[in-house]
Amino acid sequence: MTAVGIRTDFCSFFMEILNRQKVKKIDRKKIEKYLEKIFFHLSLGHKRASFVFCDNFFISGLNRQYFGKDEPTDVIAFPLPDSLDPDYLGEVVISVEEAVAAAAAFETTWQRELLLYLIHGVLHLTGYSDIDCGQKRQMEKKQNEILDKFEKKVRF
Repeated sequence: MTAVGIRTDFCSFFMEILNRQKVKKIDRKKIEKYLEKIFFHLSLGHKRASFVFCDNFFISGLNRQYFGKDEPTDVIAFPLPDSLDPDYLGEVVISVEEAVAAAAAFETTWQRELLLYLIHGVLHLTGYSDIDCGQKRQMEKKQNEILDKFEKKVRF
């Protein structure tokens, strides 16, 4: 896993990024920049998280193991509160293969889908849920607010 420390005038955070897929080339530097903007927008200051980019085989295994669903999904977030490290939010696992498929289905780019999944995962780590309709609407509103702010600049 590659650990990346980001320091700017606005915020400081530490993240780990692991690429476990060969579907698309992931530009870590650009991912870091988008994550920095997302964290700043959400006022996460010194919070940290881990991100895994994977294929459908990998995420299907996690979905089966933790949620009993034997199918791929776009993003899985594991909020991991830690009393020894309260700044660590948890882990976000993203299927790049699902991002490519969704982009074709929604006539958009896989990069936009990936940004959407990054935002969605971070929101889950910060307590947002999409279990019921009311929570889902609230989460989608916040997700779209962030996406609208950054999507014009998405170039991975």
